[in-house]
Amino acid sequence: MLCLTQTASDTFQVMATQPDTYTSCMHILASASDISVLVPLTAAQGLQIATAIALCWATGFAFRAIGQFLNQKSNESET
Repeated sequence: MLCLTQTASDTFQVMATQPDTYTSCMHILASASDISVLVPLTAAQGLQIATAIALCWATGFAFRAIGQFLNQKSNESET
């Protein structure tokens, strides 16, 4: 990433000395490798996340099935 300054003619110029932190920069020029949308994960970390998501889905499915079963039983007893 490069810290840029704005000149009087409204153009941008790379600062001669780059700061240690980019919080003081008015404008930052970043490449695609600097900004990563996806977090780099190992295979084991990806598996842990996938397992957690699958367990959430399974729990939701189980609660839905139990709710439908109880609803059917209460409808049968009313008739």
